[in-house]
Order: sequence, then C-alpha cells, then structure tokens
Amino acid sequence: MKSILLSCVFLLALPGCGEGPPTDDRYLSPRQLAVVTAAAKDDDLVAIKRLIAHYEATPGNDVPAARWRQRARDLGDVQELYYQAASRFASARVVESAEARFRLLGEAQDAAKRAYEREPVHANLLLVEQIEREMRTALTE
Repeated sequence: MKSILLSCVFLLALPGCGEGPPTDDRYLSPRQLAVVTAAAKDDDLVAIKRLIAHYEATPGNDVPAARWRQRARDLGDVQELYYQAASRFASARVVESAEARFRLLGEAQDAAKRAYEREPVHANLLLVEQIEREMRTALTE
C-alpha cells in the first residue's frame, strides 16, 4: 500500500503528466499565442523572440521557429545573427564538399559581420575573425 501511495505522489509530481506542456514563460496559451503572433507580425522583436522560444520548446515546430528566427535576423537581432553565424561556421567545418563549405562560410561571414556592425563587442569580432581565418585556410587547401 505504501509503495502504491508513493507511486501516486510521484506521478502527481511529474510536470504536465498527460496535461500538455508545463506552464512556464516559454509556452504560450492559444490566446497568448494569438496576441504575441499579432505583435510579431508588426515586427515587435520581443514578441518574435517569445515565439521562437515557444516553438522551440514544443516538439514538431521547427519550421515556424526557423521562420521567426529568420525574421529576427532580418530585423537585425544580434543574438540571432550570432547564432546563425556560429551555426553556419560549425556546419562548414564538417561538410565534405568544398562548394558547400564556401557557401556556409560565406553565410556565416555575412551574419557575423552584421552582428558586429549592430553590436561591436569583442565576442562578435572574434567570430568574424575566426570565420575569416577559416576561409583563408580553406582557400589554401
């Protein structure tokens, strides 16, 4: 009996056990989602970032998350530009094709330079320099 009671308590303590996603600020209710989406469509960067967090936290929503990430980059969001640059840079370092490698490095360089122009901090500059160094190395191979 004691083990059954402990099992019940444990199951009740599990977050969102069978009730959908846990309630925290990443998950938006359907009503909140509509309000935040409307604001995001008006280029509200805070709303766009909330949508990114929401869609990334919920399974199967990679496409809308990527679409809102792109919109944030289009608006010049430094974090998203840095993320894009770092992601493309990492992909370029492991891709086999030289053509794909140069394309990825070019995309990484564009995003990194935009991030540095918007926010000229040391971390952004280091990323630009790393990408440019990798491009020079790739040219000599």
